[in-house]
This record gives sequence, C-alpha cells and structure tokens, in this order.
Amino acid sequence: MVANITNTGYIFVNDQGQIYSIDQTVAKLLHVEASNALGRRLIEIFPDTRLLEVLVSHHPLLHEQVLNQLKVKVSYHPVVYQEHFLGVMILIDLEKLSIPEKENRALIDLYEGILSDLPLGYAVVNRQGRVVFMNEDYSCMLGCTPHDLIGLPLSKHVPFTRISEILRTGKSRLESELEFQGKLFLLSEAPIKAQGQTIGGISKILLREWIEGEDFRNLSDRIQVLENKILFYKEELLDLRSRRSPLDEIQGESPEMNKIKQVVKRIALHDANILITGESGTGKGLLAQTIHQLSPRHGEPFIKINCAAIPENLLESELFGYEEGAFTGAIKGGRPGKFELAQGGTIFLDEIGDMPVAMQAKILRVLQEKSFERIGGHKTLSVNVRVIAATHRDLVELIDQGEFRLDLYYRLAVISLNIPPLRERPMDICFLTEGIMQKLSQKYSKPIHGLTAAAEKVFWDYSWPGNVRELENVLEYAFNFLERDEQVIDIGHLPINIVNSTQSGNKAVPKYQCHKPQNYDCKSLEEAVAQAEFEAIRQALKLTRGNKQAAARMLGIHISGLYQKLKKYSHLIESCQL
Repeated sequence: MVANITNTGYIFVNDQGQIYSIDQTVAKLLHVEASNALGRRLIEIFPDTRLLEVLVSHHPLLHEQVLNQLKVKVSYHPVVYQEHFLGVMILIDLEKLSIPEKENRALIDLYEGILSDLPLGYAVVNRQGRVVFMNEDYSCMLGCTPHDLIGLPLSKHVPFTRISEILRTGKSRLESELEFQGKLFLLSEAPIKAQGQTIGGISKILLREWIEGEDFRNLSDRIQVLENKILFYKEELLDLRSRRSPLDEIQGESPEMNKIKQVVKRIALHDANILITGESGTGKGLLAQTIHQLSPRHGEPFIKINCAAIPENLLESELFGYEEGAFTGAIKGGRPGKFELAQGGTIFLDEIGDMPVAMQAKILRVLQEKSFERIGGHKTLSVNVRVIAATHRDLVELIDQGEFRLDLYYRLAVISLNIPPLRERPMDICFLTEGIMQKLSQKYSKPIHGLTAAAEKVFWDYSWPGNVRELENVLEYAFNFLERDEQVIDIGHLPINIVNSTQSGNKAVPKYQCHKPQNYDCKSLEEAVAQAEFEAIRQALKLTRGNKQAAARMLGIHISGLYQKLKKYSHLIESCQL
C-alpha cells in the first residue's frame, strides 16, 4: 500500500540478510506473499539481489533491475543507529506500475507513521506540484515541520528539488551527491503515474550522516582493497577457465572414455536431442553439463530436473509452471516452469525413465511443437531449448512393458550415449583415484601419496556397483580414518564390507598398477610383448565373465581381432585354464 501512495516499494532486511518487513507490491513482484516472506533470506526470493555487497561494505548502492519484466530502480541504504549496523533498507521505484488516480487522504494518514520511521526523507506532491505528504526527516532537512509545507508548491520552498521538471517531462532524476546547508545527501525524484498519465511526484533524500559511522572512511578503504583483490582473483579465475577445457571434467583415460570425449566434441556443436544411459554414479549429469558448456548455448541457462525426485502431482507444474489461481496454494502472479527458465539454453531431464506415462505425452508435445501452456493458462508459449535426457533404466525394456512411450524414445534418442560402468573400464580406476585424492587432500589439508599395494588390489578386484560416486565415498571414508602421521591409504582404512567382498576368492594381480613394480623378469622384447598382450586378454575376459564382445570393447580392438589373438595364444589358454 505504501507503494501505491509513493510509487516506491520497500524491503527491510536485518544484518543477516533476513527480511524484517516488505510491502505487498514488492512481494507480488517477487512472486511471494508478504507474510510468507518474513524471516526468509532475501536471496531466496530475489536471487539477483546485490544485498551481499551492501552487507559487507555498509555502503549505499543504486542500480537498475528487471523485476517481473519491469525495469525498476533499486537502491540499498544501510541503516546504522548509534554506531550499530542494523540492516539495509531496499527501496524500489515502481514507476511503471499504475496507482489510483485520486490520492486517498485516508491512506496517506494511515501510513504517515510508517513513512516517518523509514531512514529516508519523503515528500509527495500532486499533479500541480503541491505537497500532499512529507515526513519528519525531509522537513528537518529544511528546518521546518511537515505541516508547514502541506498544500504549498514544493519547488518554491525547496531549492534543490526539480519536481516541477519531473512533473512536466515525466522522467526520473537521481543525484548521487548534493550539498544543502552544509549537509551532503542523495536525492532521488520520480513521477507518479497512472494509466500513462503523471498524477504526482515524489522527492526522496538520504543524508550521508545517516549512513556514515565514525569508522566509515577506514571501512571504505578496506572495502576498496578487498574489491581490488576480488577483481584480481576474478581475472585469474577467468584466465584459468579459458585454459581448461570442459572435457577435462570428464575424467578417465580408458579407450571407452576417450571415445566418448571425441563423440561429445562433435555432437555438442549441434542441437540434436541426446539420451545418456548408464548405471547410477557413472557421471551422466556431468556429461550433460559438459555438452552444454561446449555448445553454442553455453552462455544460456543449464536447467536440471530430476524426474524421479519430484512427486507426480507436482512434476507438471515444475516443468511447465502455472498461472495465478490455477490450483489451491498457487502463488499470486503464477510461476514459470523449468522449460520457461531454460529458454535459449539446455534442459536436462535426469532419470527420464521414472517419468509417469501421462507426463511423457506432454513432454512429447513440447519436443514436437516447441511450445506449451502453463497450468491454468491459455497462452501458448514458444520454447527454444535443447533437451538432454538421462536414465539408468533400460528404456527398451520399459517400452515392452508399456511404461515408456516409443515415440518419445525416438524423439529423445536422436543421439544415444552410453557411459560404461567402472568395472568395464578398470584402467580408469587408478586415474580417477589419483584425481579424487588430490581434491580430498585439499579439502582435509592432508597430503596423501597414494595407496598401498594391498589397498590397490582391493580397488582393482572390487566390482564398484556405485561406480565413480561410490569410489569417491570410499576414498573420503578412508581419509577420515587416517592417523595424523599416515600419508598412504592402506587396506585397514577401507570399509570392511568392500574388503570382505574382494577376499572371497583368489584374485588376479591388477593389469594396471597404481604403483611402480619392484622387479622385472629378464625376457626378450617379443616374449614380453606377447606375455603382456595375453595377460591383458585374460584379464579382460575375466572381468567380462567371458563375454568376448565386451572384452574386445575393453581392449579397444575389433571382435575379429580378439578371435585371432585367442587362436594365437591357444597354447597359453590351455595351460592356465582361461
């Protein structure tokens, strides 16, 4: 209601960034109920706020912001009382919102006390420029009382105002620093409009003495130093990012992962829909994000939604949004969905195999028509997004069971990528282990130099049903059980269930060792190559339980080549009962 009178909305947050007071108009712009916003952190409902800068610097900030498709001026004003920082008053000029054409005298009287308590000076004038309201802070600046100027032209009694020009041109004015009677202050003046017509104006002042404490200058100097450091580190970060390829995030040097990287570099450049399959923990989400970062859409949003984690009755509103009043509990103004938020970018539908069949039909329509409607809405919204879906389930089997639409499958799987589980690419175990240990060493500030031979053998023999995610968890578990002077992970630091599962039988020595072998037998080069080649084939067949097709993929050779080598080493196969 205050915004209806002064054309200005307000939010007051405490020194922790929590909302203490908010007017209804601003709450509506932020798609929340004013009563529900109280006590919440401002950043939760206003992600683009620059409040943090003001909380750190205690310095006022003025800038323009787009809220609910309206370009508004937002000003942040620290509130200090007896050298104590109480919080920040945020004022939002709502010039483009219409208000009642006739000033409501009763409302002005009702809110006069509220306006008088704000850490700003306010003066409101009608279309003739005559004062209809003024608070104590504004009148004290002039050396009078508010009642002295009510009904009088503001321009004739306030030397620094340009309110007449504001009323004539309909344009706002912002002065960052003015001086009057030896006092420095900020001045903001704006027209009050209704249905495109100027029906009044508002003049606001903020004295510097209200926001500057005794240590303000020292604080300002310290903030300047911090800002310079932040700028330096920001430039360094951008430089490092420019040197690092998004493909570096896909960890692994096995033939399978290198092939995936090559495919990703090609398909990222175009807009074809992609279906990523693989067991849980293999990194499907990371792969999707890498594709987005390598694509021409990398500067636009990457929106992720887990189809298995959202209840069926909420999934549609999450994906497509809803209009105000669409159902009980719908917030005023409605809410955009994930497809709307991903406009121009990429939407990642994780665990698409768990999506209800009824919702699959609606996703199919979006893919076919590139449009949708919000729940409760009648307006068709066009959408330009790339869709990447992922699942750990067998969609072909789900199609046979009637749980997944065949036509949706073909729409999603224009390009299919499968990430093999960790047990099918054991070469990556050591590579991944080294990278994870480096991150954990930084996290725990503890240098770790690797695994003992016994721990390494456990890592090789274990089947890793949880894949890379489980590998990360096991290594972090081990870090927590290292003594202060220990710098190598041993078998005793590992979870007992993993150790027990690998000691149920005789296991082969790992083909790819994470430590350097101690001794070598003296053989001719031809014998050494033959022995190594045979050992690689034997280990691949063992890991794939005799599946020659999978073994050939693991070895990076064609199936016909594998059969030729099996024939070549048939005498060795008989001797070791492969």
